[in-house]
Amino acid sequence: MPVREIATVVLAVAAAFFYALSNVLEQSEAEQVPDEYSLRPSLFVRLFQRPRWLLGFASDAGGYVAAAAALGFGAVVFVQPILSSGLLISLLLAAAINHHQFHRSDLAAAGTFTVGLAVFLLETSATGGRDLVPLHRWLIAAPVIAAVVAVLVGSARGFSGAPRAALLGVAGGVCFGASAVLTKGFVHYFRDGVFGWVNHWEPYVMAVVIIGGFLLAQSAFQAGSLAASVAGLEATEPVVSVVFGVGLLDEHVHTRSVLDAVIVGVSAAMVVFAILVLARAGARSEGGTTVAEPGPAADPCRPGRAIPDTT
Repeated sequence: MPVREIATVVLAVAAAFFYALSNVLEQSEAEQVPDEYSLRPSLFVRLFQRPRWLLGFASDAGGYVAAAAALGFGAVVFVQPILSSGLLISLLLAAAINHHQFHRSDLAAAGTFTVGLAVFLLETSATGGRDLVPLHRWLIAAPVIAAVVAVLVGSARGFSGAPRAALLGVAGGVCFGASAVLTKGFVHYFRDGVFGWVNHWEPYVMAVVIIGGFLLAQSAFQAGSLAASVAGLEATEPVVSVVFGVGLLDEHVHTRSVLDAVIVGVSAAMVVFAILVLARAGARSEGGTTVAEPGPAADPCRPGRAIPDTT
């Protein structure tokens, strides 16, 4: 294997590990924050007061740097399938760090998810395309993206536990998928110099979308299911990126035969099936009481959750 490919694999595996570690650390802290902070900026205030969550945030940053370096050596279609192993690594790390007991069916679903997503990405590798999305396309796409996220968030409000985590994870994945397209434009403007992006709107919208996606991701973690939240994020972001790449950036996806099209369909079905299994089993496999933050009284109906102080 050429040195360039070895470097890509090593960096991508490192990124997957750092992302997985950040998922475990951030989720274990976020789930202890009272429910009333979900989907609110004040959630960040609570989380930034937790040293363990800050360690997870630092690991998240390390994963981003490693992933960016991997993409500097290799193609997205080569790196992303390796990063998709983050779900399985997250479950194994959670079992080691938090002493969680995962059922074999959960680990099998995580393995199915990883294989299905990897095959999907390899079979739908996009080529060509542009760096910038024309404004008239954003004027059509942006309301659709906002509506999809709003529907997912609205639906999540009617659930708790793993289903809520999965829905918010998918919503966060949609935001991160959109931010990937905006990031491509941001990088494009660097050709005009270090501050070449300042006079363009895309980088500022990108920052807002990333912050929104991060809030949704932390709210998904707060719902209490690591498996379901990470599955929603890991599956949605790369798939949405492919869709946006084709629809907004004119990238091309080639299926060479009917068999390739069938493989794509089967792999997508594997991913969806695995997410459904993890969403249902997440609450059971990660069951157990959590520790509420000091202060408010504990809610006897929801172990680990605090009753809001309405006085």
